[in-house]
Parts: sequence; C-alpha cells; structure tokens
Amino acid sequence: MRRFLVRLIKNKFFIFIIILFLVSIFLIRYIREERRKKQLLTYKVKRQNLVISVVESGNVIALKSLKIINQVPGSRNILEVVDEGTEITEEDVKNKKVLIRLDSKDLEDKADQLRIDVENSLSAYTQALQELEIVKKQNESDITEAELKVKFAKMDIERYLGKKLSEKILSDEKVDYEELINNPQLGGEAWNIKKDLENKIDIAKEELERARNNLEWSKKLAEKGYITKNELEADKLSFRQKEANLEMAKLEYQLFINYDFPKKVEQLLSDYKESINELERVKDRCKAKLIQAESNVRSKKATYMMRKNKLEEIEKQIRMCTIYATQPGFVIYPTSSRPWRSESPIQPGTTVRRYQELLNLPDFNYLGVEVQVHETNIKKIKTGQKAIIKIDAFPDKVFTGTVKKISLMPDARMKFLNPDLNIYNTQVAFDKKYDLLKPGMSAHVEIIVDKKENVIAIPVISVFFKDGNPYCYVLSGNRIVERKIVLGESNDRIVEVKEGLKEGEIIVMLPEKIGFSVRKKEMFERGKIEKVKKRKR
Repeated sequence: MRRFLVRLIKNKFFIFIIILFLVSIFLIRYIREERRKKQLLTYKVKRQNLVISVVESGNVIALKSLKIINQVPGSRNILEVVDEGTEITEEDVKNKKVLIRLDSKDLEDKADQLRIDVENSLSAYTQALQELEIVKKQNESDITEAELKVKFAKMDIERYLGKKLSEKILSDEKVDYEELINNPQLGGEAWNIKKDLENKIDIAKEELERARNNLEWSKKLAEKGYITKNELEADKLSFRQKEANLEMAKLEYQLFINYDFPKKVEQLLSDYKESINELERVKDRCKAKLIQAESNVRSKKATYMMRKNKLEEIEKQIRMCTIYATQPGFVIYPTSSRPWRSESPIQPGTTVRRYQELLNLPDFNYLGVEVQVHETNIKKIKTGQKAIIKIDAFPDKVFTGTVKKISLMPDARMKFLNPDLNIYNTQVAFDKKYDLLKPGMSAHVEIIVDKKENVIAIPVISVFFKDGNPYCYVLSGNRIVERKIVLGESNDRIVEVKEGLKEGEIIVMLPEKIGFSVRKKEMFERGKIEKVKKRKR
C-alpha cells in the first residue's frame, strides 16, 4: 500500500489531476464569489455636491382667491346664483355683475317698520331738544329773578339803614340794635324816622313849654280878673293836651327804638337771607330740571340712535343679500370640492346659513402649489426659499417657485384623522405665469433648503441604525463588514457622512434585507446607486 502511494505520488499524470482538481475547486469558489458580488447592490464612495431639500406632494391652487361668505343672519334661500365655472372679467367687475342673490323679504318688512319707529323716535328726540332749550331759558329767567330779589333785598337794607351801616350788619353774625340805632353811620329811612320822632319830641316839648307859660300867665290874669274862668280852663286843657302830646311823642320814639326799628331790621335781614336761600333753591331746582331735561334728551337720542342703527344694520343686511363681482376669476362652488359634506348644493332654492361659504373666486393669475410638510421638516422651511416643481400632467416640464407662506398651526383635518400626526400646509408660488396650469393638478415640490459642496455622501438606503447609532456595510476584499459612521445633512436620496468613510471605498446596501430579489437595473434607473466597475487583479 505504501509502495502504491509512493508510485502514485511520483506519477506526473496523477499530480496533474490533483492540481487540476484543486484549481477547479478554486475556480468554482471564485466564480461563486463573483456571482455573489454581482448580486450585491454596491456604491462607490465619492465626493459630490449635496443639495439638501424637502420633497412633498401637493396640488396646484390659486394663491389669491376670494371666498364669498354669507354675512346675513339667519337662514335664507338662494334666489339666483351664477353658474359654476363662469369667468368673471374686469368688465363684469366694472358693471357690478350679480354673483348671488338671497331672499330678503323678511328683512325688507323689518326695515319698513323700523323706518316708522325711527321717524317717531326722531320726533321725540327733537321735542326733547326743544324742551331742553325751554328749560335752559326758563332756568335763566328764574335765576335772574332770584338774583334780583337778593339784590333788591340788599337795596332795601341799604335804603333803610344806609350803605355803610348795611354792609356792617350784613357781615356781622349778631346785631346789637341799641348800638345800631345810636351808630353815627346810621342813614336812610331809619335815620329819617328817628330824626322825625326826635323832632316831634322837641316840638312837643316846646309846645308844652309854651302851654305852661300861657297857663301861668292866664292864672295871673285870672287872679286879676282880666280873663274868664273858661279861658283859664281852656289854657289848662291845652297844657294837659301838650303834656299828652309829649308823652305820646316819647312813647312813639321808644316804640320805634325798642320795637319798630329792630323788627324792621330783622325783617329786612330775614328777607335778604331768604332771598339768598331762595336763589340757592332756584338754582337747585333749575339744575334738577336741567338734569331731567338732559336725561330725557339722552334717553330719546339713545332710542333714536338705537333704532336708526338697527335700521342701518337691516339695510346693510338687505344690501348683503345681493353679492356683486369685486374681482376677476372663475366661479367655483365650495360644495363641489367637498362631496362628503352634508351641505346642500349651491343652487336656487337652497337654504344657506350665516357664515356659510357661498362661492369661491380663485384668480388664475396667481397660482402655486400647496404641500403638506411633516413637523420634522417644517423647521427647515422658510419663506423665500427656492423650489423645483414638477406637474404630473406635464412630466417633461420643470417649473420653479418660491416658498410664500407657511402655516403656523398644524392642519386641523389631518390632526382630527390622526392626533399624533402634525402636518403644516405650505404654499409655494410659481415664479412665472403659466397658462397651461389649472387648479387641482397634482404636483411634486422639492424645496431647496441648503447646498453643500464637495462632501462625502452615500445613498440613504445604505444606512441602518443599531443601538441608536448609524452604520453601513463596507466591502473589504471578499468580506462585508459593518462600519459605524457619523451623519450630517441629507435629502430624500443621499446623506452626508462626516466620519467613518473614505473616498473610493465600496459600500453594500443592506445585503441581508435586499437579497437577490432586488434588480440592480431598477436601482440604476432611479438614480440611487452607481454601477461599480470590476477591480483589476
């Protein structure tokens, strides 16, 4: 057996067969490896310009659109409405073309009744104004009359006591009548009365003295018998009469000093104070009458203004029942785009409510695309950013636009369908006017967020995550190895790699997930990988 093996080893043909066998095994393994490599999706790492963008789908809309809302309260029927799709021209706007007319019969009946109420309230208001003027003039007369009474009462005091003394007693709180009657500044009627009474006393004294002298002389003559007894009695009677006259004059003087003078002064002061009090009362009454008259005017005016404003509001509502064209555009019924709503179609006879949208007039001169951006990308979007727009109806054309408006709040409809989904409506305006575009066309918008030049970037599908860290598969010889990388910015196709890869390396795109069912031709056509040339050995 041993010799047989030795001879077999020394046989050149056998050695050739062994070598041929080994080579065949090697070739088979090599061919299998090459076939396996050909089934892999690979990408050659290179530096390139990275356009960071957000791609979303949406529809063409008119950015400038007039929504006609029913502002008339209550429910009312449509009497006439312009046909949907009608083009409203500048000439129609100039001629005030009627777009929609609502029933206003109930409002017109209210307006007729309110016009009567307004006329009545205006008449009452005018009458209140006239009464106010009468009250003002009457108040002026009453106050003037009361002021004259004060003035006359003061003049009566001055007339009775004199100007100087009257000023003194008007300023003093307490009056001493004895001092007052003997005051050297006393004047006026009191002074005249006092002087008359004093003169009367003096005259009575002189007459009494003459009567006394005559009586004494008569007594002497009677003793001598020159006059009769009757003549003597007559002189005695005259003497007693003169005594009585003197007593009467003194009594009258004392009555004046003790009673008439204080009473008169008191009466005059009381009349003066009462005139002042009456003046204040008159002023208060006049003020109360004026307040009442002004309040009546305000009340009548408020009633008039309330009814007038209500009439103006009703007339305004009547005018709003007829809606005219105010800008050019195409008439669109809001119910046409919302067939799932329970609202009745816009047509004559349909009942509409307040704040219901009646018509929509989009202006086709201002078109754009409205897209819905997810909250993860909305922070990247800013107004003024440029965008590339593709319309499904015109796949060979590329349009450009600019971000014009970003919604501040998430779309309520999407929020209702999915509370965890926050979508923000974003409007992108076309940079030019295109007559071939129509509202409602489907579009794809790529919003250019940023541009990075000469950076290492790889397809997004080649990145996978493990424990929260990004990895990719790298082809190292015949082996596929995992490599941890650091990512930067990205778009929907490629992502920047800051660390972990070098230019020229070959990466494999998820071999365990893609498998052999993926056709490389499809990936090449989508522009997501680049065919790798076979390395020379």
